[in-house]
Amino acid sequence: MRLRTFTGPTLSGVMAQVRQELGPDAVILSSADAPGGGVEVRAAAERGAVRPAGEEAETALARRAKDRAKARGDASEGLSRIAKALHWHEISEDAARAIVEAAMQLEDGAATATLARALDQRYGVHPVEADSGRPLLFAGPPGAGKSSAIAKLAARAVHEGARPALVTCDTRSGAREQMTAYADALDLTLECVDGPRELSMIVSRLPAGPVLIDTAGINPFDLDDLDDLADLADGADAEIVAVLEAGVSAGDAEDAGALLAAAGAGRVVITKLDAARRRGAIIGYGEAGLAYAHISASPYIGAGIAPATGLRLARALLEDADLEDA
Repeated sequence: MRLRTFTGPTLSGVMAQVRQELGPDAVILSSADAPGGGVEVRAAAERGAVRPAGEEAETALARRAKDRAKARGDASEGLSRIAKALHWHEISEDAARAIVEAAMQLEDGAATATLARALDQRYGVHPVEADSGRPLLFAGPPGAGKSSAIAKLAARAVHEGARPALVTCDTRSGAREQMTAYADALDLTLECVDGPRELSMIVSRLPAGPVLIDTAGINPFDLDDLDDLADLADGADAEIVAVLEAGVSAGDAEDAGALLAAAGAGRVVITKLDAARRRGAIIGYGEAGLAYAHISASPYIGAGIAPATGLRLARALLEDADLEDA
């Protein structure tokens, strides 16, 4: 494992240094303001880990699965299917290798079940409860689907007999109107606040029960945005839940997830599965250390939101890769 600290005037410039010197599979360990100004990022990469290009990457990964299939018979062909899918989704070589090796130990013939068990073994799954005991503050880039995810989770909580309070910190034009419409449809209370201090006051006055907090969209690669997010969460003693899209690259997903995790996020709701074919981001978020909470494949509230079980994640990774081979 190689550990390096990079500094520069901007985060984008520093991230370019990281990728140039450690490669696309480097893991971001921490980020902060540099003592002399600018940005400081600590990153790590496996020694000598180089991802082959093109078909060579798939061949290197699939060869072991195919050898296993020959040794054990047709029942092990599922391993080849898993290896091909991981390559098709452009998942990092290190992560794909680890998943395939876990699958080899757990393999029972069915690719979907085997991949699900491997994902359960390597990553955490922690769905949002109807009442988690702490306020939940949802954060992510603009347009990631935070408001609709909150509305879907609130609807689930109401169905289970809870009465969640909704809070929005998003002051953009139209944002509060959207949350107001969701609250009215569910016959729930909505509080609107303008900053950490007001959020702390409002949350402290709410009756006992679940509290779901919406926030304005942030850039997860902007340290000022991350600092503001941490201030909001600290003021409300809230758990940060990341809301991130399925359609970004696996590398960008891992970097964004790692930075949000450094700001205090522990779980991720993955949105827009219906709009993504290559879904390496699913694995990228897990590699960043975020536990899978829920997945959403539709922007419509009535379509609901599902707990991110290993089986659902495995199906999401295998289905479009299978269509590509058809």
